[in-house]
Amino acid sequence: EEMGWWSPEDAEPGTFDFLAAYGYTIEPEKAANPAAAQHLKTLLRFYSGRRMWRVFSLLSPDVGAKLDPNQGYLPTDRDPYPSSVPAPKGSVTPRMVMNILRDHYEGTPYDLTQGMAAGPFGSPNRGPVTPFGVVGIWERAISMHRTSFSHIAVANADGNSVLWMGLDAPHGTAYLPWFGAAAEGAPEEFRSHEGYQSKFSTKVAWWAFNIINQYQDLNYQVINKDVLAKANKVEDEAEKVVAECLAKAGNSENRGKVLAQCGNDFATKVVADWWDFAWSLFAKFGRYSITHNESENGMGLMVYPAWWLNSAEVGYTMWAKRGPFHGIPDPAPLASVASALSAVFGEGAASPVPLFWMAVSIFVGMFSFKMGTRNGRELEKREGESSRYVYMAA
Repeated sequence: EEMGWWSPEDAEPGTFDFLAAYGYTIEPEKAANPAAAQHLKTLLRFYSGRRMWRVFSLLSPDVGAKLDPNQGYLPTDRDPYPSSVPAPKGSVTPRMVMNILRDHYEGTPYDLTQGMAAGPFGSPNRGPVTPFGVVGIWERAISMHRTSFSHIAVANADGNSVLWMGLDAPHGTAYLPWFGAAAEGAPEEFRSHEGYQSKFSTKVAWWAFNIINQYQDLNYQVINKDVLAKANKVEDEAEKVVAECLAKAGNSENRGKVLAQCGNDFATKVVADWWDFAWSLFAKFGRYSITHNESENGMGLMVYPAWWLNSAEVGYTMWAKRGPFHGIPDPAPLASVASALSAVFGEGAASPVPLFWMAVSIFVGMFSFKMGTRNGRELEKREGESSRYVYMAA
């Protein structure tokens, strides 16, 4: 109150709004660049807001269904999302939270595995930064490619607490259990300085998980299925190991050492197995194929989705000996440019030449897109799935 961040008049009687008092507030009308400030305000509104809605809707569906996913979350909101929501007793499990940490809004309008930005193979990762001057927003997933580690703390009585930790991004990790009562440190591969983010090393556990996360972007939809299946198998075994370790430790005097050794043995085993798993993915999914064995029919081909091939921007169905060789740009951005020119030059004949050629470009782009899509679909109907591929000897 002394700093002017809050006053009793700002909230309901007897309440203190922590977010409103300490949250970062942007006032575009007072900024040197109001447009840039407004964009940043929009970004911050959904930076955590969409995540909150998603977590609440998954862990407490009845309550989540009542929340507006497009509301966002800012300190100035008078009716913000609640800080917590009720869920039926015992309904939230560590495994549920693990899966939420792996979430990219799959199955919602904000699904990052869908659309042109996800590429033909549905990658949810938006790693590279945008160049200066390009204004826009990516949805911010719960599972992010730049995550170093994530954890779930399960507080239990009688020294039975467990911390589940996953190294690197959640969508490509397996969560391992660590006992709160353990009396010894983690295995060497979890503490080693033999490698770090600028130096690869098979002696460092983090790299085993990171290398898989990077590799699965080759074809996320296909490879991530194997990764999640492997992670689920590890976590199934981990739940059994936790029960076995706690039973083995009992109430003995050296309980802390027993728990540490039991947990460490499992973690060391999993990391060694995860390295083997990584190398197996290189063999199975290398060369843009899926290789199961060395038999005559032991290898299959990765397949581009039809919607991507039929896109005029990709240009596959539009190729001709005189071009276009690289597709036709999406007419939507051209329309946006035309609108911007109108705003600059005014409506009507203020600048007829740019607007005329812009209109021509939009028409050509839309026509080409329709023709490319139609031709691609007709070709597929006539010649089947194999017609979309040309096999060439090296």
